[in-house]
Amino acid sequence: MNTHKTLILNSTFQPLSLATPQRALALLFSKKINVLKESDIKLRSVGQSVAIPKVAVLTYFVKAPYARRVALNRENIFIRDSYACQYCSNAAESIDHIIPKSKGGSHEWSNVVACCKKCNLLKADKLLNKTSLNLKIIPKIPEGNFWIKTIIGNNPDPDWKEYLVLT
Repeated sequence: MNTHKTLILNSTFQPLSLATPQRALALLFSKKINVLKESDIKLRSVGQSVAIPKVAVLTYFVKAPYARRVALNRENIFIRDSYACQYCSNAAESIDHIIPKSKGGSHEWSNVVACCKKCNLLKADKLLNKTSLNLKIIPKIPEGNFWIKTIIGNNPDPDWKEYLVLT
């Protein structure tokens, strides 16, 4: 979980990023954000006490790319596949190239899946039709707000849920 992080929303209330407590307080003191939800953690000084924001909205609009490119890496494959083996649904421990690289398969979203060690050893360097394994879901390129999951992970702070639309 993203302990003590602040979810920063664009002025349109679209999720934009996560900020450290230091960054969130700097944005707050410079009047660049309005706090929507506060945490229980307070920063105290002689003259004042300020709660670290949990959710904040920018006071101005930031033009963010419409669709952010998501890096094709092990962690993002696990996130896309919900940390489950795409052959047997057990906990994923590695990734598998459906068409092995040695057989001409490429390293792209449609050819890689999360996989448990048992299924990975069973499949080894074979084509899928030469094994007893079947894919649960056809892999595809993540779409929409998937990039948010890559920032917040699979267990977002419960206070953020109403501001996140995750598919």
